[in-house]
Amino acid sequence: MRAQNTFWDPFEARIQPAIEARLERGKPVLPALFKKLEVPLFLLSVPGFLLAIFSDSLRPLGFVLVTIGMAGGFAVDHLTGASRDRLSRLHAAAEGLGFRFRAKIPDIRMQKIRQQIPEVFKLRVGGSIPLVIESEMWGTAENGTPLWVGLGAHSSTALFGGPKQNTVSPGAGAQGNVLMMVAAYRLDRDTSVRLVLMPENLSAVGPLDRDLKTESIAFNNAFNIRVTEREDRGRLDRISVETLQILTPALQTSLLDLADRYAARVIIDRDSVFFAGFRNLQTLDDATLRGFVQEAVCDFSEASVSFKHYAE
Repeated sequence: MRAQNTFWDPFEARIQPAIEARLERGKPVLPALFKKLEVPLFLLSVPGFLLAIFSDSLRPLGFVLVTIGMAGGFAVDHLTGASRDRLSRLHAAAEGLGFRFRAKIPDIRMQKIRQQIPEVFKLRVGGSIPLVIESEMWGTAENGTPLWVGLGAHSSTALFGGPKQNTVSPGAGAQGNVLMMVAAYRLDRDTSVRLVLMPENLSAVGPLDRDLKTESIAFNNAFNIRVTEREDRGRLDRISVETLQILTPALQTSLLDLADRYAARVIIDRDSVFFAGFRNLQTLDDATLRGFVQEAVCDFSEASVSFKHYAE
């Protein structure tokens, strides 16, 4: 029998997180007017991304600009108290789902998360942006799937995401929140492979496009497909066949839908599946953010059921 208040966890098998009181708004270190610095700081990252993608000689400068812009924007966000406000909203969203919420992921645990799914947190030049999560929650979706969800919500500008990842509310301005999520659930069997599906790299054309391929051109264009051998070293051909058996046409349709809405990336780590992605919400409305968290959790949990059905 399961211990009371324990939850399935992809990194520790089972976990019993403490019940946390919802954060209250505190006195900010910097006055709210400093939030106006966020937009120029984040915009500083744009030329940095361009230099990192298109210039070999200036690529180091590009990474410096990206680092300064993103880190500076997040620092202003934190010091003006905006991040504390959003943690309170995320906590409210978790409570609405009946999930247990932890506002701050401990450093040791965050290191373990990064070690198991490092691809989610890395910048791929010409491909996916790195996700940044700071909170986590555990619970059971409406369809009965036990889920772990890592969350990050940060101030953003309208230029942060592509058109498909931008959700613009009526009357919204340039500022909003970018919501980043990593949701995990467990399969009932070991797939024997570690499969990584990341947004396809823009530079992967012609002979440079060497990842694993399916029969779907749309899926191949959307995802870069890689297999990690682990203890299966020496049987790569067999692993490739097993991978294509998992990525059935029906499952590919489900993943393409996630890719379209969330710039999704997927990691199948033997018996655990991780869905990750982001949306840029051009609104500061609390109810909209809470509603979107609930919608995204629903989307990922539905995909988990589809994956289990198709993969097994």
